[in-house]
Amino acid sequence: MTAVIFLALIPWIFILTGNLAKDTEPPEATPAAGEHMTETPPAAQQPLTPAVEQPLPAVTPLPPAAEQPPPTPEPVLEERVIDIAMEHPDLAQELDRIAADFNCVAVSLVIYDGDKKEFFDYQYGFADTGAKRRVDADTKFRVASLSKLATVMCAMILVDEKIIDLDEDISQYLGFRVRNPGFPDTPITSRMLMQHTSSIHDSSDFLASRQRSSSRSAKQLLDSGTSYQRVMPGTEFEYTNFGYSVLAAVCEVAYGKAFDLMARELLFEPMGIDAAYVPNRLSDTSNIANMYTANHALRRSVQAMLGMRDSSEIGRDVHLAQGSLVISMIDYARLLAMLGNAGIYEDVSILSAASAREINNTIERGEEFDRGLSTRRSELEFMPRGEAFWHTGSAYGTFAQYLQSVDGSNRGVVVITTGARTERLPGGMVIVCTELSEAAWTRLGF
Repeated sequence: MTAVIFLALIPWIFILTGNLAKDTEPPEATPAAGEHMTETPPAAQQPLTPAVEQPLPAVTPLPPAAEQPPPTPEPVLEERVIDIAMEHPDLAQELDRIAADFNCVAVSLVIYDGDKKEFFDYQYGFADTGAKRRVDADTKFRVASLSKLATVMCAMILVDEKIIDLDEDISQYLGFRVRNPGFPDTPITSRMLMQHTSSIHDSSDFLASRQRSSSRSAKQLLDSGTSYQRVMPGTEFEYTNFGYSVLAAVCEVAYGKAFDLMARELLFEPMGIDAAYVPNRLSDTSNIANMYTANHALRRSVQAMLGMRDSSEIGRDVHLAQGSLVISMIDYARLLAMLGNAGIYEDVSILSAASAREINNTIERGEEFDRGLSTRRSELEFMPRGEAFWHTGSAYGTFAQYLQSVDGSNRGVVVITTGARTERLPGGMVIVCTELSEAAWTRLGF
């Protein structure tokens, strides 16, 4: 009986075994679209082995793609004003010694690296000896002929805006004919005025007009035959303050505003500088230095500067642009740093790169120095390449001087003194200013 049951079950055992083998075979691969199956000859017959199901490999799900942070912008250098006395006491002592040797009443010096935005400042002495008010980094000085560089900057802004042309006859802007009587066919240009080659000079009439009660307009002085040398315009150098008065008049007429207001609007306010050619227009008049002579007598007081009258009549006031700028040395250094940075200050374009280059561009060769537009270039051993761009200022006991590197490194130094007993080096640089500048330059490793 048992044998009969076994024989009956044999067909069912074969059916179940075949289905198990079929279910465990891997499925046939299907060619991807565009691919072709290559026919493979059948392999030699092998015994059929049931496939064993393998568990699928564990797959760790990928985390969601993290958002990439925006690229970190290049760090913006913050302007650093470094007190030399605090950071470099040995240098401060050396500068104190030089200032005392020249019997200075006051000294303010700033040496700068415009690329690094570092300004090293030093002060000595008193802004007001009577009140015992000491000089500090924010003390403003009347900078005399250092004013001329700022005047040229204002004019070059108008050049950038195509309001004036350096090589156009200034008669076109002033509205009246300007000619040297000896050379009636030769026009005078703004470039000539900037380079002191216009043949316009500081006549006795101009010097007398410093008395405000007898002030004469630029037109009245230019119409006077005494305002010109007997040389063809554009041919000879003669330093002239009146020439810069005429340049300011050109700018005033072309722009339509008095020169001091124009300078504040175009140059000082965009740079955040509190400076003025008319001192009573300063935002803060509480920290201006008196001007003292070499015997320490008060030569020009703050009260006198603040009492200076200015004319709202365009072309009337001829004693501003050449020497009346009142500014701190740290702010003057910012002007120089802007010039050395292709006309840009704190990401604000003040001058075009072309105009910034033109100011220092050596155009005229001279026996003592070469001349750009209000700037000079000559040898100076301790400066890079043994040369410097520079200018000086002196009036009422004040001596001032700036030096700029010629190597493109945007470094320089500006210094002003009052009451110093000093002389000038061959070529015109001021001895006290140069010695102070050299000490600071070399000791700071510039």
